[in-house]
Amino acid sequence: MTPATRSVRAALAAAFALAVLLAPAASAEVFKARMLTGMAPVEPPMVNVQMEVTGWTTLEEIRQFQDILGSAGIDAFLAAFNQADKGTVRFMTTRGWNLPIHAAVVVPDDKGGKVVRLFFNRQSWNPGSYKPVGRHYFMAIELKLNEKGKGEGRFYEDAQLKLNSLAATVEIETYESAPKLFPQVQEVVKKADAKK
Repeated sequence: MTPATRSVRAALAAAFALAVLLAPAASAEVFKARMLTGMAPVEPPMVNVQMEVTGWTTLEEIRQFQDILGSAGIDAFLAAFNQADKGTVRFMTTRGWNLPIHAAVVVPDDKGGKVVRLFFNRQSWNPGSYKPVGRHYFMAIELKLNEKGKGEGRFYEDAQLKLNSLAATVEIETYESAPKLFPQVQEVVKKADAKK
């Protein structure tokens, strides 16, 4: 092995170690739920869903979305919306499907709990089914959690979002079809966080 090869390997090892040490301390916030599919007996009556939020939508991002929508129109807004990466929703079935989250907000409530809203493009969440015709561009998940991180939620397959920069949030403005229900939702707390 030549001295040049050794120095390249040493530099690569140092870079890898530095990347591992400087990895973001804040990993994904994970929420687990059980969703009533409404498709029994053809499909399973309940499906496990895991939502992994890697980042929350900021007030600055909401304002940028509003500016793009107001000045350049819906196509430019959809392009910018699709570039935002806030995590993944995983449908835990044999034909599981992962949907990228493009907007994620959390709003505290007055009882010590919180409301989590996740927005993504409208598409089929079950690869074996068809995408129903609808008039809205988005799908949304809304979770209502108590102070212990437990609660319930709803999955809107055809929703319209509302950008609210005054409240620094994204809201569900309207929806087309009845939402699917999450009768059980649990925020996953890491052991290090639970000890605090």
